[in-house]
Amino acid sequence: MTAPSKRFDETADLADACRVQSYAIAAEMQKAGLPNSFIVAAVTTAGEYEGVFELLQLWSAESDQAERDAIVSDLQELIDDCAQPEKIEGVYVRFDDLEQIAADVRKFKDSLRTLVDERGGIGKLAALTAIPQPSLSRFFNTSAMPRRTTLHKIARALGLSEIQIATEWSV
Repeated sequence: MTAPSKRFDETADLADACRVQSYAIAAEMQKAGLPNSFIVAAVTTAGEYEGVFELLQLWSAESDQAERDAIVSDLQELIDDCAQPEKIEGVYVRFDDLEQIAADVRKFKDSLRTLVDERGGIGKLAALTAIPQPSLSRFFNTSAMPRRTTLHKIARALGLSEIQIATEWSV
């Protein structure tokens, strides 16, 4: 009787190596004080999407805190994108309307930021939503269209109805 032959599956070995590395980075992220729910979402999503795994690696290799914060913001955006069950159809926007739309989004975010500041600030909102503080800072400091998932998390944390916060400025 012959011994069973060993089959070397490079793809499975590579996937296992990526998972192990993701877990090690997760431990680093926990030591850095990132929310556990964010870390779990990042590692879970990294197991399915190579781009998220690559961002985890970049975060781990980066020593500059500002760069790490930017990577955390990018990770949060990818996690939100990957979590959407289906593609959301966009609305046609005329080029001539872009400046006004950006101004309207900025006005909306400024009014929301005022409410956040009245209720304890971005640090408290980060704790309530499990959205890392760098991601929330980027959210409030840009005129980019907000994502529905982010708005819904903020609405729940502030005790607002989703209708009060989910406006036409969300994607």
